[in-house]
Amino acid sequence: MSRIEQLTAADFEEGMTFLNAVFGEHGPHDFANLIPSIYRPTDEIMGWNYAIREDGELRAVVGLFPLHLQAGDQQLRVAGIGGVSTHPSVRGKGYMQELMRHCVEQMGKQGYHMSWLGGQRQRYGYFGYEKCGTSVEVTLTPSNLRHTPEGQGGLGFEPLSLDDVQCLAQARTWHDGRQVHCRRKAEDFHHFLVNWENEPHAALDDAGAMRGYLVATADGTRVVELVAGDLPTAIAMARSWVTHRDTLVRFNLPVAEYELTRALIAVGESHSLGHSGNWQIFDWKRTVQVLMSVRALREPLADGQVSIAIEGYGGLRIRVSGGAVEVVRIGVDSPTWHPYTAMRVLFGPLAPAQVTELSAASAALSAWCPLPLDWPRQDGV
Repeated sequence: MSRIEQLTAADFEEGMTFLNAVFGEHGPHDFANLIPSIYRPTDEIMGWNYAIREDGELRAVVGLFPLHLQAGDQQLRVAGIGGVSTHPSVRGKGYMQELMRHCVEQMGKQGYHMSWLGGQRQRYGYFGYEKCGTSVEVTLTPSNLRHTPEGQGGLGFEPLSLDDVQCLAQARTWHDGRQVHCRRKAEDFHHFLVNWENEPHAALDDAGAMRGYLVATADGTRVVELVAGDLPTAIAMARSWVTHRDTLVRFNLPVAEYELTRALIAVGESHSLGHSGNWQIFDWKRTVQVLMSVRALREPLADGQVSIAIEGYGGLRIRVSGGAVEVVRIGVDSPTWHPYTAMRVLFGPLAPAQVTELSAASAALSAWCPLPLDWPRQDGV
């Protein structure tokens, strides 16, 4: 067993050089500027990176980043995995597997409810991850707007910089007012807005007042975060952005924001659903309870009761009565699903019956699922 260490602020330059070099095999990388929300020279932030050295030199790194998903008045602790890297000279020695297993073990010990990462499905399937959840994309074009009566939006946009203290405070208030969002500290909020080399913009009315904000790619053809104080303003922002750019724009929308999705797909050229990443669930009861409750806030849920069993975890009884959701752990008294099957059934993006055959006793799952599990691009690691 190799010695696994947590990095510190003193390792920042070496750590960035290592990550940039390993990922640089596929193109230039600058992690400190690419994801500033999680790569900065402090002991706390660098301590989120676990590493293995040989002869004092970094040879493998895996980041375990503490994240928090706020869903209504409930919270889920999420462990984000990122920066998975091994030096070419030691590939085949099992360092990546060792670090990944260590991180999964740490997640259990530290009480995380679930974990998210991006990456190739089978590569991370060995460590308990499966692709599931739902992401929503709507495509809107100038032609769509010309042929609809609601107009072209009427808002203008200006870059939202780190110096715009008041605007950033208002933007964070709107962000934190969403029913489902990732928690971001005030001092880190702008770092999240510029993650992945994306650019934040304030939406302004004719009087110059800020009405909302959005985050887009540098060329403006993809909007990854669109937030306002009310639905009509959010719709006007989407229309205005397309009008100003005069080109097709793809909007990534939170799966739980049903009203905005309904409004945009009613006029957009196309829309699509996909998975939201690789997920691993540690606390099934808590995760299902929170996401069922979110869904119940967004739409009426049919009354019913379903018992399921998950290999390696045990049984769950999910009950909906008069809109109230109850999830409790029970003994295993029903067919047992592999965790990957359970994740795909409960969290989508496909309907449960497209994932596995359901019994009559499990029919209510088709009315409840997929549950709204997604992950915002700007909070990715």
